[in-house]
Amino acid sequence: MKIAFFASYAALEYSRIGGTESFARRLSSAVVDLGVDVDWVVYNAPLTSMEAVRPGFRVLYVKTLSEALRLLSSGYRHVTALYVEALDRTKWAFFRYTNRLHIKFHFVYFNWPDSWLKRKAYFYEARISPYNGKLICISKRQYDYVGKHNKNVVHILPPVPEDYFLPPANKLMGERIRLTFLGRIDAGKGIDEAIRIFEALRDSPKYECCIYGIRCERESQSRVIHEQLAKQRMIKYVAVDRNRYSLETEQFVRDVLADTDVFIQPYQRLSSTIDTPLLLLESMASLCAVLTKPYGNIPDIYGESDFLLSPVNFVQSAVGLLQNTLVENIQREHLRVFAQIQKYSFNSSVVAKQYLAAINL
Repeated sequence: MKIAFFASYAALEYSRIGGTESFARRLSSAVVDLGVDVDWVVYNAPLTSMEAVRPGFRVLYVKTLSEALRLLSSGYRHVTALYVEALDRTKWAFFRYTNRLHIKFHFVYFNWPDSWLKRKAYFYEARISPYNGKLICISKRQYDYVGKHNKNVVHILPPVPEDYFLPPANKLMGERIRLTFLGRIDAGKGIDEAIRIFEALRDSPKYECCIYGIRCERESQSRVIHEQLAKQRMIKYVAVDRNRYSLETEQFVRDVLADTDVFIQPYQRLSSTIDTPLLLLESMASLCAVLTKPYGNIPDIYGESDFLLSPVNFVQSAVGLLQNTLVENIQREHLRVFAQIQKYSFNSSVVAKQYLAAINL
């Protein structure tokens, strides 16, 4: 049996670091581990090419939608769409309709648009042109919203590899409290607030502040922030190339989170990432205290905590909390996070089984 994940190159590229790519990479590898072959069919790519990631897992890049649809009609029983460009959706809907008898089509919702109108359009499309397979939601609020009008809805959390998960005995703290920001250095991710928090604490020997910034070369604001961080010496800064994903990069992120005591995640808006942020789940698996805002379903997943702060005066509140937080408080938070993640199943192998069960494989 072979299944396909289908998307535009704008949303899916194997060597790119991003929430959609991480979701697809991890789910694909875990599905292959369960004996099901996976192809990515990616259209609007700059070149036609094929990459063999591992036995049973290939990435097929093509230039046009027509080429991609020809590939999808050549033997796949299940096709899971991740993102289709707006101008291509009519043709994609017609393809699904004409092939509905021999291909099961599924769709993954990654986002929760801020605009009511965009949100309506994003979720309403599947009612106008129904999928004959499953509508997969990665957050509870997506599931509740889509489930009002569709019966073929499932809720699956984004997958985190097993080796991210630490037992409490392995979560050791050093003499200084290690505060970490890791993510894209753009406004939506809240990098400006993270910098202000670190600047307020930088003279205290109690903390070690680290920024691991994923650069977005096409965004001028991201380039400016990168240049400013690279010049200063008060905060440890490590630049990460967004287009250089590798197994070594994955290990690097695991090591950073394993050494992090408090993970700073000050999103300005949750729509800047997938609706259940992977970094939230990864940092929880690594038993970090997560200093963030109660957007979307974050309070449900992270649980009741002093580290969930209102977006109003977030920086001031965060600095005050950290200045009055003892090592013992953070250790208790690590244990609370460990208890919290026992309520959820989001390691990659479990998510892969949930996905295959959902699509009836």
